[in-house]
Amino acid sequence: NPAFAVTAILVLALGIGASVAIFAFVDAALLEPLPYANPTRLMSVNESSAESPVWPLSYLDFLDWQRLNRSFSSLAIYSGRGHLLRVPSGAEPVQGERVSGDFFKTLGVRPMLGRDFYPDENRIGGPNVVILSYGAWLHRFNERRDVVGQTVDLDNTAFTIIGVLPRTFSFGPSGNAEFWVPINALSPHEQSRAFYPFMGVGRLRDGVTIPAARAEMTAIAKQLQRQYGETGRDLSASVAPLSEFIVGNIRPVLLALLGGAVLLLLIACVNVASLVLVRT
Repeated sequence: NPAFAVTAILVLALGIGASVAIFAFVDAALLEPLPYANPTRLMSVNESSAESPVWPLSYLDFLDWQRLNRSFSSLAIYSGRGHLLRVPSGAEPVQGERVSGDFFKTLGVRPMLGRDFYPDENRIGGPNVVILSYGAWLHRFNERRDVVGQTVDLDNTAFTIIGVLPRTFSFGPSGNAEFWVPINALSPHEQSRAFYPFMGVGRLRDGVTIPAARAEMTAIAKQLQRQYGETGRDLSASVAPLSEFIVGNIRPVLLALLGGAVLLLLIACVNVASLVLVRT
């Protein structure tokens, strides 16, 4: 009965194929560990208030948190930024990311070509340098291994290329950022302690628990609030696994999608069972 056999096989193949594809997507987002060194020690570290459980950091607060805390072996910040890339045909908008100098060290990521940021490149007024994503190196620089040391024009400013990130590197909150630059220049707003443009990420020291780190960072936040007379909100600290922060509000959607995959496979099986029953 070739017609019946082909029909049954196609129904099961469609159900299994769609279910496997959905499960693979959900597995990569929810179940697989983040592609960084010892990812369970990576935390999203931000301020918090009654109005918002997760509140970004100001640059000055970050410096104090970095200096005063004993829970994290490394603490870094990041913020998205668009650039205008000078190309032969004119200017093209591209996505970039501003990061503190120890951002990649915190994640445990090393450039596949070139080097990471030096400490003096992270200070205010430091040199203009940039690390390329693998995609930017592939599509914009034709995988040239001599790209390190070359310059690229971003916002009418020459940036020296110092490295290229690995092909496997991705950082969800940054989307498809192609150009990674150090935070070595601040706008007038960013020089204020009351302006909150940055998100934080930290690596817990061995033996430090998440509740202990959260308690210490909350104490530091309240200390700074009293010291600098900030009013209008009761600041606290948010310390949570980076994986939970990246998944964020889409976890229920992903779980619903996984449930839909199971239901789809069940429908395929029921359809084939119905065909067998009718034929019998």
